Amino acid sequence: MTDFPSPSDRQRERLGAVSILVGPAIAILTVLAVLCGSVVLRDRLPPIEAPPDRTQDQAIARLEAELPVAGIAAPPPVSADFQLDPYDLELRLQRGDTLDGMLEDIGVPGDDRAGIARALGGFLKKHRLGAGEAVQLSLQAGPDAPDRPHVLSLLVRPEAEREYTITRDPAGAYTAAQKIYEVRPRIVRVAALRRGSLLESGIEAGAPADAIREFIKALSYGVDFQRELKAGQKFALLLEQGVTEDGRVAEAGRLLAGRLELARRTETVIAYRPPHGARQFYTPDGYSVVRAFLRTPMDASHVTSGFGFRHHPILGYSAMHEGVDFAAPTGTPILAAGNGRVAMAGRRGGYGIYVELVHTAEIATAYGHMSRLGPGIRPGVKVRQGQVIGFVGSTGRSTGPHLHYEFHRHGRPVNPLVQRASLRLRLVGRELKAFQALAQRYLARFRSAPVLDASTVKRRGD
Repeated sequence: MTDFPSPSDRQRERLGAVSILVGPAIAILTVLAVLCGSVVLRDRLPPIEAPPDRTQDQAIARLEAELPVAGIAAPPPVSADFQLDPYDLELRLQRGDTLDGMLEDIGVPGDDRAGIARALGGFLKKHRLGAGEAVQLSLQAGPDAPDRPHVLSLLVRPEAEREYTITRDPAGAYTAAQKIYEVRPRIVRVAALRRGSLLESGIEAGAPADAIREFIKALSYGVDFQRELKAGQKFALLLEQGVTEDGRVAEAGRLLAGRLELARRTETVIAYRPPHGARQFYTPDGYSVVRAFLRTPMDASHVTSGFGFRHHPILGYSAMHEGVDFAAPTGTPILAAGNGRVAMAGRRGGYGIYVELVHTAEIATAYGHMSRLGPGIRPGVKVRQGQVIGFVGSTGRSTGPHLHYEFHRHGRPVNPLVQRASLRLRLVGRELKAFQALAQRYLARFRSAPVLDASTVKRRGD
């Protein structure tokens, strides 16, 4: 007997087969539905932002909280108007420099330089800035152009008693102001030893050249420079300077008195101006130093050839030497021995460049071998005693620079070194008493006045 499944069993088998096929299909459809739904939702809903990362903000906040505890202030915000700090600078003009060129060299803009020139020009029309002048500057530059500084202020003092200040206002315009310093007199002394000429020794010690020349001229009436001047002799000058309230020298020094220690005496000269006369020099006892003729016509102490017969170094035989030869460097000034008139000025044979002066009806002097004539010296011109009539040279028959000096009486040469034309005046009465009181004060100041320090003396052009 064959066994057949019952209807209920076959039905259960069909349902199981269907369920096997339907299960995977439903799973596939479910996945597709989910995927389609997510696409639709993503297009319709706004995007979802990720939560912010607060790690960096928290670290900055924590650092700011800790700064006050550590005593460190937080840096201030940088301003758009930030400027570099001002700074000061001092420059000195060199030979050939100009103020504008110096400012350009340090980068000052052209507008600033033009404004400074306009402001300063009104004061410096007569007073130019020379080599060695100091210019004090206050400068400031911005961060965008650190090499183009603006001049905040400029100060220059071309004279001891005058100071000019240029300042810049916030709008960039420049204005100038002038300060005048009061000048007061101060007496100082120069003490030195004679090395070389008196002029060179005095200048080396700090005395102004004009004062030394006055001293030499005053001495030349009574001192025989050829016989009496020796190396190492002491001399002193009493000078009246003009000094500003802050100690700057405005006037180098006017000669008040001078003294020279010779081997056997001390020669002293004192400046004095009588109430109705000209300023001149006197001896301490009131005699004027001015004599009819100078003992020697220049600052010279070495006679290379005296008056009389000698062997001529160029001609080669003995001949009369009708004057005295004074050795001196080329260019040394030659002075008129006395008041007179120029009889001749120019070349004269072996004398070279030559000047002859007529002083009186009986006395004349002559000067030879000059390098050149003095200013304005020509025939017919009147000259004063001590006036420069020429300069030492070696023209004509000469073996080296020197002055050939002759002294003529009644047209005949005589020895210049033995002439004693010494007429001079003396103060009397009230003038003598006033002078003697002044002389005592000056003689005391030779001991008490401060000595001038040559290192502090400013020379022109240095």
